[in-house]
Parts: sequence; C-alpha cells; structure tokens
Amino acid sequence: MISPSAVPQFTGDLGSLETAVTGLGKDAGAIRKTGSDVHTQFQGLSAYYTAPEAEQLFASTKPVQDRADQFGDDLEKVGSALTAYAGEVKPIADRLKQLKLDAQAFVDSVKDDEDWKYDGDKIEKHNGIQSDITAAVAAFWAAERACANKITALFGGTQFVANDGSNKDNMYGYSADDLKNAKVPWGTPEEESHHWYEVGHWVKSFVWDGLIVDGIWGTIKGLGTL
Repeated sequence: MISPSAVPQFTGDLGSLETAVTGLGKDAGAIRKTGSDVHTQFQGLSAYYTAPEAEQLFASTKPVQDRADQFGDDLEKVGSALTAYAGEVKPIADRLKQLKLDAQAFVDSVKDDEDWKYDGDKIEKHNGIQSDITAAVAAFWAAERACANKITALFGGTQFVANDGSNKDNMYGYSADDLKNAKVPWGTPEEESHHWYEVGHWVKSFVWDGLIVDGIWGTIKGLGTL
C-alpha cells in the first residue's frame, strides 16, 4: 500500500535560488570589471616609468584580467546550471505535491474496503500512483546529478552517476528502472488478488502459464539448443 506521508517533497526555495543566480550574474560582471580595471589602470603608469624591464612589468597584470574573465565565465556557467536545475525541478516538485494528495485520496477511498485488492481497477490506480511517484523521485535525482556535474566539471570535480547498488562515492540517487523492483519508503506495487471462485483466472494461470508457457514453450526453447 502506498504511504502518503512517505512521498518525498521538495523543501527548498526556488525563488531564493533564482535570486541568488541573478546575484551570481552581477558578481561575474563585477569580477570581470575589477580585473580589467586593475590591468588598465596599471598600464596608465607606463607614461611615467621607463626601464629595461618595463614591458615585462606592465604585462604582469594581464593574467589578472584573464583570470578574472575566466572566473566570471565560470560563475555564469554555475548560474546557468542552477537556472536549468530550477526550471527542471519546479514541475517535478509540483508533481510530487500532487501525487502525495493523490496517494492520500486513494488510501482514504479504500480504508473501509477490505476487498479492494480484488478490484483490478483499484490495483491499477494504486500502482499507477506508486509508479508515478517513483518516476518523479528518480527524475528529481537525475536533475540534481546533472546540475552538480555541470558545476563540478568546471574544476575537474566528481561526476555523479545513479547508484547501481555498489554505493561508490560518486553515486547519488537511483534510476527509475532500478527503483521498479526496489522496496521504497512510499510503498510498493500491489498484485490483484483473486477469489477461489474466479474459475477463469485459475484456469488461465494453470493451463496457460503452467502448460503452454512453462511446459511447451520451455520444450521449444530446449529443442532450439539441440
């Protein structure tokens, strides 16, 4: 059974993040200007200073300008990564909020129905909500990894990948496929139950799955290996 209280919710403030990104853009411009000003103003002294080493001396501030430009570029790339992240996770966060409401509504709808697992439509609805939650959580993790990787790539840092179960240091979150068969906090898929008198189901299960699939098809596959 899905657990509404365990559906992950985004607790961050995307508005504040977007404000911070705007600030990064301004900082990038200010850093570039400072680097340029240092170099330009130092060159102004060339009219008052002559010496054999003058050319080398006045060239010494060019790296300051170049590094300021590079740092400004990197800041803008960080801002771009964060902007993309905010744009990507906003609908996912909204989706998770709605899915929590959907999960609660479903749980409330079957709380007095002891036989709900015998209802194929209810099983389908339950599993649909559970699957959508899983997909949304995996998508959120993917967005976090993508953002982090863009930023850490600027200085040769860790590149994160989905956890494959080996729990390596560069692993964060899981893929949707890996979560399908995992026991997750928000609940696992349910299978439809069948009453003893549902002859059609049991005949199909016994004859088709047991005889044709396991028996005949297994024999055919076996013959193919001879």
